[in-house]
Amino acid sequence: MPDFDAQAVAAAARRVRLAVDPRRRRHGAGNRLGSGPGASLEFHDHRPYVAGDDLRHLDWGVYGRSEQLVLRRHRVEVTPRVEILFDASMSMAIRPAKLALATAIAALIATLAEADGARAHLWSFAGSPRRLAGQWRAELRALKPAGAAGLEQPVAQLAAGAERVLISDGLCPAGGAQVARTLGHGTGRLCLIQVLCRDEVDPQPAGAVRLEDVEGGAADLVLDAAACALYRERFARHQGEWQRALSGRGTGVVAVVADDGFDAAVTALVRG
Repeated sequence: MPDFDAQAVAAAARRVRLAVDPRRRRHGAGNRLGSGPGASLEFHDHRPYVAGDDLRHLDWGVYGRSEQLVLRRHRVEVTPRVEILFDASMSMAIRPAKLALATAIAALIATLAEADGARAHLWSFAGSPRRLAGQWRAELRALKPAGAAGLEQPVAQLAAGAERVLISDGLCPAGGAQVARTLGHGTGRLCLIQVLCRDEVDPQPAGAVRLEDVEGGAADLVLDAAACALYRERFARHQGEWQRALSGRGTGVVAVVADDGFDAAVTALVRG
């Protein structure tokens, strides 16, 4: 089962904040001001009076100066929604440090969302998507990685207009374009926090080896300099596909290396 350093997460949450766009999601009365008209006490703008409008909202000051009937509109109160999509496939548990970092990042995003007055909703993807209800800290620690993530599967319960953060290694067979179309449907912004091991980014020659795909299958091959160079070339293309798929959707892709630790990951997230 994954674990994370709660003290390190709490310390990081005091140093950084989550840039949530309040225009993206509304849930009736909220705790922060949005950009559109609504029912808060904060003035938004005027609009011309139309027969049937509530006379209590007339701006008599404007009428006294111009004899024009206009209504005062106030800013809407909103509660943004942040959906954290956690890849709990076997590839995320290939190294303990990889799963631990991914879990700590999920905990940090949820903590920051709650501190900013947003609603944090966590989902686990391990073959099929599952909503982590109740106490998300305990749910994160109880996760059991299994099978393939299945990030390409539609999730009907995701809310339209929510801000979505995908925490994954991004090494899915369908590639970034398909995942972005599926998980990005109806969303405000979608970003990928890509958690990888050093040897997944920059493999080194190791001679004749047997590689096992933890999500199914094994292969014998010679991991020489040429094979490593070919892998890096294909990995670069894979990364490029992710960047293009998430272009214009927000932060895009932020890659972090588990071997570098949590503090380095937080620095990378701040830099975007």
